[in-house]
Amino acid sequence: MKENSVDVWDAFLNTLENRGYASVDWEVASDIQEKLIEYFKAKIDEGVSDGKTSLPPDLIDYIYRFPKEMRWALRVHAEGALESDQDNGAAAKFLAIETLQVFDVIVPLSRKRPLVEKAMVLLSKDVEICFFAFTKYGFCEDEELLKSLERMFERLQETSQETQYRWVYRILYDYSEVWVRPTDLYEGLKTDDPLIERWHVVFSKIQTVLKKQLAQKPNDWNASRMLTEIHETLGDTEAVQAVLKEAQPVFEKILDQEPDDWTSLHALANIHEKLGNSELSRQYRIKRDPTLVWEGQVLPDFPASTVDLDGNPISLADYGGKVVLLDFWAVWCGPCVGEMPNVKEVYEKYHDKGFDVIGVSFDEDESVVREFIKEKALPWRQILDSEGFGGVFAKQYGVRGIPAPFLIDRNGKVISVKARNQLLGELVAAEIESK
Repeated sequence: MKENSVDVWDAFLNTLENRGYASVDWEVASDIQEKLIEYFKAKIDEGVSDGKTSLPPDLIDYIYRFPKEMRWALRVHAEGALESDQDNGAAAKFLAIETLQVFDVIVPLSRKRPLVEKAMVLLSKDVEICFFAFTKYGFCEDEELLKSLERMFERLQETSQETQYRWVYRILYDYSEVWVRPTDLYEGLKTDDPLIERWHVVFSKIQTVLKKQLAQKPNDWNASRMLTEIHETLGDTEAVQAVLKEAQPVFEKILDQEPDDWTSLHALANIHEKLGNSELSRQYRIKRDPTLVWEGQVLPDFPASTVDLDGNPISLADYGGKVVLLDFWAVWCGPCVGEMPNVKEVYEKYHDKGFDVIGVSFDEDESVVREFIKEKALPWRQILDSEGFGGVFAKQYGVRGIPAPFLIDRNGKVISVKARNQLLGELVAAEIESK
């Protein structure tokens, strides 16, 4: 359904912040909601054309955000459409997605699987419904998961290499959607499992796609990495070595031209690790992330003229005998802000036992930093280096990305430059309790 040649659904998403991904729940004006309901009803009524539906491909990503009354109206309509026409694949697909994707939809397991199965059968060219089945069949038997992949690759045969590669990447690396990776499923099988040969066929198709990708784009590290993992899963050591040795000169050549190319440094670090060259691997990791060189080393003190946000002199020497988190961050850095509650929790738990934090903000605007500190009630001292990655702190300590949390022991040695999330609490606890 279009209104004045504009897709109603797409137009609605464009009115939302980040196309609606910024919020789990939407408040939709009644007139807009009515238009959207009519839009989706029309898509459901269109049924199947050439093995596919006209439902928007991003329905899976959005349906749980629909207002309940909107979902209810569409569910009733889809159920009626499917009752009137058992071959309405659009109705089957909508119901399958809604029952499996929306947590507050209480539908017995005995009804969920047949809906997905029916949608896959009716939509003979729909790759998306097969991927959806694979991601949601984590509660089913291994054969159900395998069957969804087999159907998926049957349908991908008629698509371009670019499309095939995109779906292979999602199967193997889309951790936001995939519950269990194919390689994990295979490794869980017994040697005499009758599914093994069928898995070999699926892996062969994945390998073919990845090899074609590398023939077109030899510097695609993700393709090399995925192909390596498939070979490792199948126990083919020679094939693993061949992939890595073929990739190695590709990334070495890139580094000759671009010495700081992050992907190439990352690729070569992993290649040499798998080839057993641990020292070379470490060298490439340090080139990619120079902060790693400080682990196990005494961290040099700040420049003598360093002052905190209030203009008071500050140095690492002031914190002698304490376990310190030197936290490089910025208000504009999402992961940094997301980590703050964890840092604050660890601080409050261990501050009285000898743990402290020094923040080094890479923000340009001091007022923004002060406002954030006040809003979040951060009690530790802060340093502002508005020159960011071009400033003295980034250059002295090799900081190329933030967050960069340096955890320092009582003697000034760096325990870790990756002290985030659960690891931060574990490392601080171990260091405090070792006293």
